[in-house]
Amino acid sequence: MATTGAENGTDCVIAIDVADNGTFVSVGGLTTNGLTLNNTPIDITNKSSASWRELLGGEGLQSMDLTGEMVFNTDAGFAALKAAALSKALKEYEVDRGGQTVTGSFMVASWAETSADNDKITATVSLQSSGAITGL
Repeated sequence: MATTGAENGTDCVIAIDVADNGTFVSVGGLTTNGLTLNNTPIDITNKSSASWRELLGGEGLQSMDLTGEMVFNTDAGFAALKAAALSKALKEYEVDRGGQTVTGSFMVASWAETSADNDKITATVSLQSSGAITGL
């Protein structure tokens, strides 16, 4: 029986704007990935709130965190993402998650490389947004 609304998680690719010119270069395919949209509400609780928290609707800080483990498809993509991590630079990223493309400015918050003997290098990466995100 087919499940409607399901998406294939294998079609996930991350790309980086290496030259800051709007041209994205594929870094690699994601083997696992996560996208978290964060909302930090504004607490307006005061003495007249009858001991209940009150939040200001429609306001507050929004951010996005992207996490993933990836296999690199080019040496240039590996070098570009690692350089962004080492320099703490804000770069434009494009993440295609099976037809949904999310684009925005992100900083590499964490980077971990893994490789077994006689096997490929993988990296686990965490990106944190800076500014508005498109494609949600």
